[in-house]
Parts: sequence; C-alpha cells; structure tokens
Amino acid sequence: MKAVVFAGPGAVAVEDVPEPRPVEADDAVVAVNTTAICGSDLHLLDGKTPGMRPGSVIGHEFVGTVVAAGSGATSFTEGQRVLGSFLIACGRCPHCSAGRYNFCLERRALGMGSLSGDLDGAQAEAVRVPHAATNLLPMDAELETLDDEQVLFCGDILATGFYAAALSEIGADDTVLVIGAGPVGLFCAAGARRTGARVLVADSDADRARFAGDQMGFETVAAGADLPDAVLAATSGAGADIALDAVGAVPVVKLATRCVRDGGRVTVVGVYGAERYELPMGRMWVRGLDIRFSGMANVQAHWRDCAAAVAVGELDPTKVITHRIALDDAPRGYELFRARRALKVVMTP
Repeated sequence: MKAVVFAGPGAVAVEDVPEPRPVEADDAVVAVNTTAICGSDLHLLDGKTPGMRPGSVIGHEFVGTVVAAGSGATSFTEGQRVLGSFLIACGRCPHCSAGRYNFCLERRALGMGSLSGDLDGAQAEAVRVPHAATNLLPMDAELETLDDEQVLFCGDILATGFYAAALSEIGADDTVLVIGAGPVGLFCAAGARRTGARVLVADSDADRARFAGDQMGFETVAAGADLPDAVLAATSGAGADIALDAVGAVPVVKLATRCVRDGGRVTVVGVYGAERYELPMGRMWVRGLDIRFSGMANVQAHWRDCAAAVAVGELDPTKVITHRIALDDAPRGYELFRARRALKVVMTP
C-alpha cells in the first residue's frame, strides 16, 4: 500500500509499505479515507521530537473505515466508519479509568517515532490501531451526519483546543489571550470562546492574524515584543486572566507571563523538546502566577464533545483547511505547510 514515510531530516516520501494487520486481539485495521498534515509532523522532520526511523509511516489525524478487527475488538464490524485518535491509550490503567487518557501508563502515539511507541502512522491507505475500543470513535447515531472533514480534527487538534480550555479552567468572565493563530491556536481560541470568555488572539504572522479575525471571528491584538502593551490597552490596563502558548517557543512563554495579570494563569499547549528556560522564580512567586503544562492532549475525554459541537453547528473546523491534495502529492503538501503557505493540508489516499 502507499504511505508517507520519514525519509530523513526534513524530508518525506511516498512509498509502498506492507499492509497492516491486527497484531493484538483488540487491534483494528482502518482503511484511511481522509488524513492531514499536523505541526507535530514538522517537529519530527526537524528533530524537535526525536526518534523517527527512516521508512516509518508518519501522520496521526484520520477518518476511515474498519476493514479488519482482532478477536477482542468485538465492538467493530467491517465497513464501520470511525474517527481515530492520535493518542493511543490502553483504556484500562488507573489513569484511563479516571479519564486521564493522556497520562496512560502505556501511552503511545501514531506515527511519532520510537519514543512514542514506534507505531506506524495514518498518512497511508490503512493504519493499525491498538486498543481499538479506546482509540476509535464510531461515527454513528448523532455523529453519522458529519462528513470526514468536519470530524477529522476531533481526534487531535480540535480536541487539543477543548482540552486546553478545560485545563485552563476558563470562566465566562475571563479574558483569555491565545498566542499563536495556527490550527492549534485557533482551536484553543474556539475552546475558550465556547465558555463565554472574551478571547484575544495574537500571531506575529500578519496573514494568520488576519485569518483569525476575518475568517474565524476572533478579536485580534498586535503580536511581537509589543504584545503585553497591546493586551493592557485592550483590557483597560488589567491584563489577561489566562494566556495560552499555542506555539511551543520559549519567547512565547515569556511573553505570556507578561501578558497576564497578577494571580493569572499561563497554560503551555505548544510542543517542547530540549528547550530550556531559566524561570525568574522571585518574580513568578511575587505575582502568584499559575503555570500549567498540557502534555499530550486528552483526546478521548473530549472528542465526543468536539464532534457534538460540530454536529449542532457551534463551530466549523473545516474553515482552517486551505489545501486538499492526494496522498501521492504529500511532499508538496509538506513544503506548503512548512513555508506557511498552507494553514492546514488535508490528504486523501
């Protein structure tokens, strides 16, 4: 079958790879109908997230149809349409039982290399999904009317936004600043907005900031070194109650701490690797700042809520899709995405 594989630092290729099959009794194999390129895929190519082997299948966002299931995956039938989670959880450890799937004791992720379980990814004609009952969401009942693009991001970046909003404990009276207007930042802003909070979005890329305002309807503020002053001006000198780093860059965390009021909260959603930040402990202590790190998104705790919100028309996640291409054209899609000429690239095998 065809798949997008890691071809060395900074490169991908479309190659023929063996077709997946169930390995464990609770596995399912899904024929991929729709998949996408994610910022986390670029982290793999750039070495920010290490452990990807040349020839390994990349990708982790997908909607598809079950084509095979192990003897223990009895809740799935051939031909059943499903949404996949990038996060692979066991579904039975104490953390999973408590709804903290992102801290599963056997936590893995699709297509993210040896440090995340060495599972083949979903930018392919088919993908094997371990612990299928936990990591596949059937598109039935009220969700069956959603098309692939509407539900695709509920298994990753839209669920990330909803999780970030829940983790940040946003209230209706809060002012929330989201730094970063990429797909994750836009969905963090969407998750924050549905709480009733006032949401400000900032991005140093003028095109992305314009998209956040014109296409997504968010209130935007000027980014860059002047961001703290812009937030103060927008809040009558009060500062934001909560700021979310949706970029994954140390300067953004520093900016976020300067944009929140004393006693405010900073939630770090962006992905980090080996970066270091010398925290000014005295200043943080005096200001009483609450800094939270999200870790991997708790997809399974939020994906049904995400899909339900899309189903009733509360939000339209397809607005972030700027390019639709065939899987064979994946290298060009990665070039567009890396160069920021594409906001979100969706592919069909």
